[in-house]
Amino acid sequence: MDIEMLQNEIKSLGEELKKATGEKAQELTGRIDTLQRQVDAIDSKMADRVHGSSGNKNELKTELEKNDDVARLIRDRKGTAILTLPTRLIDRKTLIDSTAVGAATSGVLQIDRTPGIVAEARQALRVRNLLPARPTTLQLIDFLKVNTPMIKASPQTEAQAKLENAVTFTTASERVKTIATWIPASKQVIDDLAELQAFLESSLAYYVDVEEELQMLSGDALGENLNGLITQAQAFDTTLLSGGWNYIDVVGWAAAQIAADKEIAPSFIALNPTDWWKIRLTKDTYGRYVLGDPMGPVGGQTLFGLVPVPTTSILSGTFLVGNGDPAAVEIRDRQEMTVEISTQHDDYFIKNKVAIRAEKRVALVVKRPDSFVTGSFSTSPA
Repeated sequence: MDIEMLQNEIKSLGEELKKATGEKAQELTGRIDTLQRQVDAIDSKMADRVHGSSGNKNELKTELEKNDDVARLIRDRKGTAILTLPTRLIDRKTLIDSTAVGAATSGVLQIDRTPGIVAEARQALRVRNLLPARPTTLQLIDFLKVNTPMIKASPQTEAQAKLENAVTFTTASERVKTIATWIPASKQVIDDLAELQAFLESSLAYYVDVEEELQMLSGDALGENLNGLITQAQAFDTTLLSGGWNYIDVVGWAAAQIAADKEIAPSFIALNPTDWWKIRLTKDTYGRYVLGDPMGPVGGQTLFGLVPVPTTSILSGTFLVGNGDPAAVEIRDRQEMTVEISTQHDDYFIKNKVAIRAEKRVALVVKRPDSFVTGSFSTSPA
């Protein structure tokens, strides 16, 4: 039974009641009027809010037919019918889903956000850890070194003049250089996004350290560049190689070259990760890995006692064999990493902008450059 049939029944009942007299008729008339208003209200709401699909009409008819109050009203022509409609029959005309409201809409759909900012891929910076470092309060570091060494002593004839020795010295110096970078930002975004300031500060410091590592390895000493280890190291003597050779042979002969020069024994080899994995994957004639079981921990191997230091700060094909003895090399820190935020730049104060700057001041003092050997894996003779 639908709404229209119910309305017809009510009208028919009303016409019969008009013929009745007495208090009972008036009471029934009042109840019927109330029922009529309820039905009219339901009809009005359903016209505005309910889909006109046949499925919903059929479900509504079923609900009316199984309602005991409606059935009794039709049968007895008196009483009150209370209708409780399921929520599935009251559908909105516009479907509301996550696409309609949007996950970012304030107060609608909550999101599960992980704190912080995921940084880009960053290399491990290890070169500074290989070298000794100590602070300085001055801008220029001078040191004295032997220019012409003494000659060795010799056996002497009794009562004869002894061999006279001599030595000359020279001074060298390294100037403190500044490595820095900065980035502008609005004061509002720094205030509103709590993670941003920490991310910017750590990122700026990281990229200063990246440049520092590059400078310590390959700085050309021009202008404000450091005088790097590779720049000052002695070149690998390729004549030491004979017959067949591989990358491991090159490393071994580079260490031998330092020993032959009576220099400080090397402790590390810096090389590109690609070259390190070529060494790590070297096999013997039986197909066995020469550096041991590949199921073992990566990075635990040494080459002739040298600690491998893979770093993308060194070009593929290039290597540096050296040591971290203070007698050979030293980092002098004039200003450690400093990160500052200021509005004192151009018109930043009136524009609510800030400048974030990261910088350090450092000098690399290479006292014994011949304690380092550099060369190329790819151009060594076969």
